[in-house]
Amino acid sequence: MNTEHRIRRKAIATILAVVSAAGLVISTSACGSSSAGTTTVKVALTTATDEPLWKLVNQNLEKAGSKVRVKTVAMKSAVLGNQALSSGDVDLSAQQHYAFLNGEIKEKKYKFTVIGESYISPLNIYSNSIKKISQLKKGDKVLIPNDVTNGGRALVVLQEAGVIKIDPKKNDPANGVYPAEEDITSNPKNIQIVPTDRNLIMSSLDDAAAGIANANAVVDYGKSISDAIFAVNPDPKKTVNKPWINVIVARTADKDNANYKAIIKAYQQANVRSYMKKDSKGAEIPVW
Repeated sequence: MNTEHRIRRKAIATILAVVSAAGLVISTSACGSSSAGTTTVKVALTTATDEPLWKLVNQNLEKAGSKVRVKTVAMKSAVLGNQALSSGDVDLSAQQHYAFLNGEIKEKKYKFTVIGESYISPLNIYSNSIKKISQLKKGDKVLIPNDVTNGGRALVVLQEAGVIKIDPKKNDPANGVYPAEEDITSNPKNIQIVPTDRNLIMSSLDDAAAGIANANAVVDYGKSISDAIFAVNPDPKKTVNKPWINVIVARTADKDNANYKAIIKAYQQANVRSYMKKDSKGAEIPVW
């Protein structure tokens, strides 16, 4: 092999090494969540009303000198959000309360852990056609969320409103027991219960006498919590409301992640609490 050939081979080898190294760097950047010294944590959300809260969290992180930043990821449902968390497509979930989470864990064996509490969102009764719950007529339709936990919660709201009675043995959300339509023991007006996607209830009120909707969905729809024709007491200190406190969730293997702890600290700050109280229009009642 002459000198020129050896030089040419050496040059080619050097180029290949550089390309390979560059490819490795590109691949690592694409798969990782860190860039330019900043770590991005993806958080699953299902309600647009929460977006401003997480902007405040990022402001608090920056103010504290943290290199962690949150990127919210919109999900069509909490079910899909939990699937994304389990698969690693997102890092945290901030889209559900204890009752829904516990139901998902029980059914799907998810290894999730609550790393922080956020707020409680009231579940009240709304209508486009009547002003008082007492104006419900025989055979009227009432829309409720079509998932087990929120549907059960809605039936309890109807009981508190004096519309129906349910079997008390079937009402223990703290232990994953939720009433269903077959657990109604008294329905003097023969009200028709219509399970409906919780994000469609407010837009479907013209098709029913009333609907029971989560406060976030109400605000997202452009209505006010004060428009409710019947409202429950959402005090987060009441034991009965504990299952309905919204939580921030991580995979159990990552529950002690220092970046996640920094996010919870940045979330549970005075400016976030103030926003909830003043600007969420009653959709979010802070619990810390």
